Amino acid sequence: MLIFESQSLDVYRNLAIEEYLMDQKSESGPVLFLWRSECAVVIGKNQNPWRECRLDLMQQENIPLARRISGGGTVYHDAGNLNYCVIVSREKYCECDAYNMVFRALNALGVRAEKTGKSNLSVGGLKFSGNAFAFRSGRAMHHGTLLLDTDLMKLNRYLGGSMNHIETHAIASVPAEVTNLKLDLDKVVCALKESFRFCYGGEEIIYQSESNLDKEVLSGLESRKRTDEWLFGITPRFKVLVNGGELEVVKGVVVTADGDGVQRYLKKPFRDVAFSAFAD
Repeated sequence: MLIFESQSLDVYRNLAIEEYLMDQKSESGPVLFLWRSECAVVIGKNQNPWRECRLDLMQQENIPLARRISGGGTVYHDAGNLNYCVIVSREKYCECDAYNMVFRALNALGVRAEKTGKSNLSVGGLKFSGNAFAFRSGRAMHHGTLLLDTDLMKLNRYLGGSMNHIETHAIASVPAEVTNLKLDLDKVVCALKESFRFCYGGEEIIYQSESNLDKEVLSGLESRKRTDEWLFGITPRFKVLVNGGELEVVKGVVVTADGDGVQRYLKKPFRDVAFSAFAD
């Protein structure tokens, strides 16, 4: 059993640590990873960023875009949002166990929450947690957000499509009205750790820091998460109307351009095309 609490507020660093723990720590048994980040927007692995967030505004205001290895919808992160991640073997994974861990922790702090929709946690009918999942190499990862004191004005400011008329099979986020739990961060962290011990068992708990991780492997994961190839290039194929013409985009690059005035976009990264369209 392993508990890892990140001291970094870098979204790319923390997503790299999460993937590292998924792939490299199978011998440790169940893993709980807790982290926060500065302002960022994080999309699911199979999402289209132009449909999910206001990339033009984010660029103007230096808000980073990140992409997870899990599915699910787009979320806004800041230091008022605590992220939890449970990693177990595939054969021992049960979705309800992770939810029960969170419910037990919140109950200890006087909050009675419930599961709503496919994978949201809510209180009083308002969502405070979205959850997503990843499965690979015999391991299962279940992670989610916990809105404690997040800037909800910024959340609403950056989430939502930046371009209209996108045709795609990419996973779409499901909007929901959200709320903050207004709980003390340290108390929530302590309650989650205690609940993790209770729900997942284990005679020994190892509290780990980055000094225990392979720096070269972690650096490689972090570097990839910052690349355009990861952020934009794995976006599922889509078509979009730009300046009166239709573009088809595959692996982040315009492969067809139909219409007057859009031939100049052919074979160009759509990220550059989109930003030039915003400028126009």
